[in-house]
Amino acid sequence: MDASINSEGKFSIEKVRKQYGLPLAIVCSAIVWFMGAPAGLSTAGHKALVLFTGIFVLYLTESVPLPIVSLAVAPLAALWDIVTPAVALESFASAPVYLMVGAFILANAMVKSGLADRLTYVIMNLVGTSTRSISFGIVLANIVMAFLVPSSLARTAIMIPVCLGIFHVFGQAGRSKFAINLLLTLTMTNATMGAAIYTATVPNPVTVDLIAKAGGPIITYGQWFIYGFPPALLMTFITWWFIQIVFRPELEQLPNGKEFVKQKLAELGPLTSVEKRAMIVFLLVVFLWATGGWTNIDPTTAALGGILLFFLPKFGFMTWDDVHKNMSWSLIFIAGGGISLGVILMKTGAAKWFAVTIFDMLGLHGLSVLVMLIIIMLIIQYMHLIFVGTTAMATSFIPIVIAMAEHAQVNPVVFALPAGMIIGGYPLLMFYNTTPNIAVYGTGLLKVEDFPKIGVVVCLIAVLVYAVCATTYWRWLGLF
Repeated sequence: MDASINSEGKFSIEKVRKQYGLPLAIVCSAIVWFMGAPAGLSTAGHKALVLFTGIFVLYLTESVPLPIVSLAVAPLAALWDIVTPAVALESFASAPVYLMVGAFILANAMVKSGLADRLTYVIMNLVGTSTRSISFGIVLANIVMAFLVPSSLARTAIMIPVCLGIFHVFGQAGRSKFAINLLLTLTMTNATMGAAIYTATVPNPVTVDLIAKAGGPIITYGQWFIYGFPPALLMTFITWWFIQIVFRPELEQLPNGKEFVKQKLAELGPLTSVEKRAMIVFLLVVFLWATGGWTNIDPTTAALGGILLFFLPKFGFMTWDDVHKNMSWSLIFIAGGGISLGVILMKTGAAKWFAVTIFDMLGLHGLSVLVMLIIIMLIIQYMHLIFVGTTAMATSFIPIVIAMAEHAQVNPVVFALPAGMIIGGYPLLMFYNTTPNIAVYGTGLLKVEDFPKIGVVVCLIAVLVYAVCATTYWRWLGLF
């Protein structure tokens, strides 16, 4: 049977992508190569553009596993003499990559200790048990966990069983507006809050790292919070409110809701010793993240230093097996290779050439910074339609956005920071945009069309909110 036909004999776009992605990447790269170096682009920059083209197509089609694609960046760049091996490999040892290592271990400890479950039920106990209150409780849980669990997928994985348990107890086990409401609230407000906290999603530290490599300011955890939390919180509440309108639950009050939550809290009992120790470490790490601007302790050092406590004799409760089984090594490789590709584009001048070309094609000359920013972010926002995951998207586009800012003689952070937040916080258009979206879709209670009914409107609003913040609120704060 043809690989593009699934087991039921139906045409499958996914299988076409898998089958023809690698040949397409080779063909596209060959076309760029044989077209020759464009005017104003060096030989190394032309080679970098060819490499970027192939990697970009492979990222989109996923015909080769993304970790393998990312690992291929360094040897291909070195063998083709685009940059030295040291330059090609240095991003795999960059601070954002090791921050992710610490973040995943923190997330694993949060789950193993049981502290994540307890926080969820405590919040729901506080907000009430009407359908609207429970939905809002999910929002509050996402807000709290954005500080404590530095993984959007981990936060979603923690909450999905809670949502399914609520549906079952309240007789809403099948597809219903309440089920759609709660699951979309879970994944979408989880995403929007990801833009608020430096460690909440991978594109955030990637954006900061690329801004710094381009000569921009080093944005600390505390500064990211000051810039990112207000617009993200506003967009989180707007997203929740819009979901309530589009998917208004059939019931206004769920019977036995309060009893269900109290029962779960009773089953958990008082805080265990393991939970207390987990809480101590989490609070310590979050404190160091929040005060990094004063203590000069960077987020990576704070995270790696904090997780060591989980492995100390008597105090610790984690083993290497706990880490190894739950660590997303693939995401770490993707981030390392993606950052490396971004650095190569910037060092060879390919990013600048690409940016100037786009800038001229769009006719952005003479426009105000606000209008330019809105146009750039609209393009980036709807590129989510063809990307699966936000890490590769951030590493692909942030260098180009930085170069566009430089061409427009605008401080790079003005374009790059909101672009990074849009990439990391608003992959809401389709179910395949991120693994958290895929996870809630996998419950079988959502349909493909549920996502764009919310995502299209919310993403448009987000572009306007972040464009206004970048040109007013952040300027007032002295960011540039």
